[in-house]
Amino acid sequence: MSEIQTFFEGHNLFITGGTGFIGKILVEKVLRGLPKVGKVYLLMRGKKGKDIQDRFDEYFNSDLFNSVRETDPSAFKKVIPVNGDVTKPCLGLSDPDRKKLINEVTLVIHSAATTKFDEPLDVAVSINVDAVVEIIKFCRELKKLKVAVHVSTAFIRMNLKCIEEKVYPIPMSHEEVKNTIDIIKRRNLSEKDEEEFTKILLGEYPNTYVFTKSIAEGIVKEKASDLPFLIFRFPIALGTYKEPFTGWVDIVQGINQGVIWLGMGLVRILLVPNRKDHLYIVPADFVCNALIASIWDFDKNLKRISATTTDTNCLPVYNYVNGDKNPLTKDIFESVARGRGRRFMPSTAVYFPDATVVKSKRTFDILNIFFHLLPALIGDFILKILGKKPKLYKFYQKGFKLLKAGEFFMETKWSFENKNIETLWEKLSEDDKRLFQFDMRDVDWHNALIEVWKGVLKYIVKDETNPQKERETLRRYYKLLVIHRTLQTIFFTFIIWFIWKVFCGRSFFS
Repeated sequence: MSEIQTFFEGHNLFITGGTGFIGKILVEKVLRGLPKVGKVYLLMRGKKGKDIQDRFDEYFNSDLFNSVRETDPSAFKKVIPVNGDVTKPCLGLSDPDRKKLINEVTLVIHSAATTKFDEPLDVAVSINVDAVVEIIKFCRELKKLKVAVHVSTAFIRMNLKCIEEKVYPIPMSHEEVKNTIDIIKRRNLSEKDEEEFTKILLGEYPNTYVFTKSIAEGIVKEKASDLPFLIFRFPIALGTYKEPFTGWVDIVQGINQGVIWLGMGLVRILLVPNRKDHLYIVPADFVCNALIASIWDFDKNLKRISATTTDTNCLPVYNYVNGDKNPLTKDIFESVARGRGRRFMPSTAVYFPDATVVKSKRTFDILNIFFHLLPALIGDFILKILGKKPKLYKFYQKGFKLLKAGEFFMETKWSFENKNIETLWEKLSEDDKRLFQFDMRDVDWHNALIEVWKGVLKYIVKDETNPQKERETLRRYYKLLVIHRTLQTIFFTFIIWFIWKVFCGRSFFS
């Protein structure tokens, strides 16, 4: 076995957020890549009318676990669901479960979070902040704790030239933000007033997600400096690049939702101030490999520090990002998207996918009215005439909210320090570099983006992938192209006529 595999031998993990996108990939890698790992406890809660046993019975049905199912199906027995909820006191654990975990768990990975940018403040605080407080309390009770990980976001601040691998000053204490939420509830504010109040409260922070993740990091530093905690940050996660196969993805939000709507022809205008700016996106399987390696590295460093000094109060931060050595720029992303649209257009496309990229926010706001709002209103009017339920304006509202949330990432120029990750990679043996690949220099962005988009079509849009389907998609592509060019011709003809009428026509009749 490799060094990392040997380290994890016999360790019992406790994972929050294991049912999420990154969580599932992490569990799969643990089962497949760490053959001697002990038990894997997954904190789960009932959802959508299903109790945790129903959810757990469906958990391994995904194609993601095919490799484990084929090579070592007995590994699934290591995974044990635990009924609980990170938003509740004591994580909502029963006394028997709590006692068992206290005696057995050695490694904790807290990845549960809400990543919605427009989440109401009280919900974001409950999931992203209160849960951290409960996790720290839980870790203090564990008798055999070796390492605990708080999974955070690389976009922790937006007003700095470089995001360093350190914890930044906390914007509000836990007590202050809880008191603020109590004030909002007592005032019984309307939804609009609450949004305005929240916007003032956030200040320089773009949304409740970044705001609460920043508070959470501060709480870990303040309340858990004497515990073996590390903070692992990463930016936007794509689908899997290599493991267990390329293109697996199951989340319909953020960048995936954006590219789906682009592919469907619903998003016509994009605000991109500078095409040469970096897009900070990383493959999800590389994220999990780097996270696993970070746990090994932190434990190794902690033992070294303990051997030389009695001061073990340290909180290392690992920024896992795609840096300058193999950057993904916005123009690369655009060229790949445009170059492959014909072959991989979703079957759900309603219009020809050909978004216009603009640099100016003012231009974007104007064109948004003509290319998004007005078509939605006209379309709903036509649907009403046909006796059908209008729905396009609702799509517009969702799309506009998504574009506004994306402005934060498109307009901010980021730079990151990632020395801890780079140093970690150099420490790995050749076996571990092969088993736990996360070196961003090895990513072929052109191939990665195409494979992930194919995964989106397969696992989210549910498009079939066969020659007949490709031919149908190609026919639909050219049909929508003809409609698009025809409407463009009519539009520009009208503009020319209008200009002539205003200027030339006036002088002629005068």
